[in-house]
Amino acid sequence: MMVCGRYLIEDEDYEIEEIIAAAKRNAQDFPQEMAFAPGEIFPGSLAPVITAGGAARFMIWGFPNFAAQRRPHINARSETAATLRTFGAAMASRRCLVPASGYYEWKSLGAKRKEKYAFRLPGGAALYMAGIYSPDGKFAILTREAAPELAEIHDRMPVILPKELSGAWLDESPDVMLEAVTQLLYAVSTNISEKGLPGV
Repeated sequence: MMVCGRYLIEDEDYEIEEIIAAAKRNAQDFPQEMAFAPGEIFPGSLAPVITAGGAARFMIWGFPNFAAQRRPHINARSETAATLRTFGAAMASRRCLVPASGYYEWKSLGAKRKEKYAFRLPGGAALYMAGIYSPDGKFAILTREAAPELAEIHDRMPVILPKELSGAWLDESPDVMLEAVTQLLYAVSTNISEKGLPGV
């Protein structure tokens, strides 16, 4: 089952605004990338990421799937990504951070019914999801087993890295995933396109 199928960049998240501004400066020769606007980010969307050395770039959310007629990968399991042919090279040398104000997940209620939840860090700080990207600028978000207090909503969650470990993830080793953040606030999201993420 897909996890982290959408995430949010708020239009007044100043920390992420600085990343967007840097990505736009780096994309000055690509006018289509200058049109990025904050809001709910869907698979296939253009979004800002941070690559090695702290460089901000725009990329497309959806890692190439080399199986015939299959959708791009929006997620990769952190436990196995390094050993898979699809993701192995990216795990070794093309790691990125995906900044977000929060992310969404759906809880199954049975009979094809689902309830949408919004997740964010305590205090409303920007969160940084571990990602990998392809040579042509398409990324996937790494996932892990959900923290016990979140597992009743979904059994997986994004790998969220403490900000102080961002440089180590980008430039040193993927082993920092073992220190991922699991303490999140969450609440039912009643509006599919809401800008704010309620706490609990």
